[in-house]
Amino acid sequence: MRIAVTAAGPSLEDNIDPRFGRCSYFLIIDTDDMSVEAIENPNLALSGGAGIQSAQLMAEREVEAVLTGNCGPNAFRTLEAAGIQVLTGARGVVRDTVEQFNAGALSAAQQPNVAGHFGMGTGAPAQSMGAGYGAGMGRGMGGGRGMGGGRGMGRGMGAGRGMGAGMMGAQFDRVAAQPAALPGQQGAPMNAQTETHALRAQAEALQERLGALNARIAELEQGGAVSALVATVDADACTACGACLEACPVGAIAIAEVARIDPGLCMGCGDCVVDCPEGAVSLRKRA
Repeated sequence: MRIAVTAAGPSLEDNIDPRFGRCSYFLIIDTDDMSVEAIENPNLALSGGAGIQSAQLMAEREVEAVLTGNCGPNAFRTLEAAGIQVLTGARGVVRDTVEQFNAGALSAAQQPNVAGHFGMGTGAPAQSMGAGYGAGMGRGMGGGRGMGGGRGMGRGMGAGRGMGAGMMGAQFDRVAAQPAALPGQQGAPMNAQTETHALRAQAEALQERLGALNARIAELEQGGAVSALVATVDADACTACGACLEACPVGAIAIAEVARIDPGLCMGCGDCVVDCPEGAVSLRKRA
């Protein structure tokens, strides 16, 4: 059986990392021969959506179960949609936990055991920046509700209107025209050092997103595998607010009476799931 364990290091002798989306390593283990593939978590420092991205990674690695300390609602739903069992409450040394699993001493969880964003700010320094600026800039780094107060960045990249229209347009015009406010102080300008840090963080987040998009484009051009998961909308819960439209980095969403997602374009990134204020969007296993 192929399972994944969240770990603080790359070996079976390391301790369990209690965070799922922001663990240090994922250990992909074949329980038949205890062979290990250690994956350094690429989502560790994401400002938002780390749980969903990590769940997507588990689906791509075709694991059947995940052993971790804690799992939040978005990650849990995504893993469940991918048909992956989630076992929470794991602690101690990885090898001991896997042996308990093999002995049938652990049982699958029926629901998440922590709230969303549980792991933010508890690990590497990069995370504390995500947590610290998150209060003031909303979800500008990841979700496109950036410093300018509007949604230019998300609209430009998400709805496919071009980076010039969204990212280089009204959003950055506003940043250039007036200093941004400090967290919790509407209208109060940042000092130059604080604003520089904030803008650098946004630039790094955009570079990460651009890198992910280019990697996906390369996969598709080379006939690579389609994402294991695809976004879907609960029509009864959707209010057609457009948040998912702005969050989508590949323009896979259109708004009519409700949001509609083109499964041929959807890359299963989960940005729309994170940004939906009604919880109307989720990921499911691709048919």
